[in-house]
Amino acid sequence: MSSVQSLRITDALRCTLLNAPRGPNLACPGPTLNISKSRYNGASLWRSAVLQPKGQVALAHWQGTRLSGLASARTRSGHRAWELDGLYLPSVAPSTSSGVSASAGEHCRELSEGEAEALALLEETFRAVGERAGERVFLRVTGGSPVIPLARRSGFIAVCGETLVEGPVLSGANGSSAHDSQPLAGALRPRLPSDEYGVFQLYCAATPIRVRQAMGLTFEQWRDAREPGSRGVAPLRQQEWIVEESSRIQGWVKLSGRAGSAAAEVMAHPDHPELLYQLVAFASSRTSRLRWLVPDYQAPIADRLLDRGGRAAGEYNMMVKMVTVPAMQYGMAPVEA
Repeated sequence: MSSVQSLRITDALRCTLLNAPRGPNLACPGPTLNISKSRYNGASLWRSAVLQPKGQVALAHWQGTRLSGLASARTRSGHRAWELDGLYLPSVAPSTSSGVSASAGEHCRELSEGEAEALALLEETFRAVGERAGERVFLRVTGGSPVIPLARRSGFIAVCGETLVEGPVLSGANGSSAHDSQPLAGALRPRLPSDEYGVFQLYCAATPIRVRQAMGLTFEQWRDAREPGSRGVAPLRQQEWIVEESSRIQGWVKLSGRAGSAAAEVMAHPDHPELLYQLVAFASSRTSRLRWLVPDYQAPIADRLLDRGGRAAGEYNMMVKMVTVPAMQYGMAPVEA
């Protein structure tokens, strides 16, 4: 007998006794960045089952007494945008993977029993997110992940590819450019709360429309879809700076990390492409070790980092699914006095 249900205290106990789930987490949430080693542990299962925090759902698929799948999702920066941060699907075999590009008969192929169970688990997760007013569910997976065909079949579409580059980046290594030493196009200063809409305008100018359609076209959608920092016991320190010229934000850089190691992100207005390299140099000067999750539309940044001593640590695919939010219908019904 199989069933999909929200993770309960009894499920956490069963998982602890069975030493489940085993194997890797097929989802690669951005805040961890240590993506290839991400695994479940008993503590996370207990927290989900006992605390049942707002903005988080966790569902288990049981085949009798065997755990055949587990999925967890949590909000990003707002209630409209969610991300699958945990996906354990032992029945999804590597042989089912064919990358992001679907083969001609992929959607017509008959599902195996294990794939059908995994698809049912995903559908229940989407339903739970929709009941909580979620509009988008994001999923990051490794390049060529076996979960890609199944995710595509459940309604996920590709947003962009990403390259994880890490390690010390040397300012004087190969690939140096005169742009790096030029003065910035405007004044560099810490980002203020009042700059939020200006950063959104920069995002609209610097990001391809195909990505904006997935991430969010409105200010509220974009703000909710931004990846949060660490939510652990020791949150990451986050710092942001902007480059402002003529009262408009032309560049933005963010560092999230601790103790000499940080994750970095940059954006630059297309009218000032040199800012990308200048902000990369600025970020590199702030800490001894950086990790960059570079989207494919910023490929020149990845090339520059690799030329300067960075190491390619992985390739990833970002996917998104639009979720149907249940509509509340009000009406009148007769009742007995």
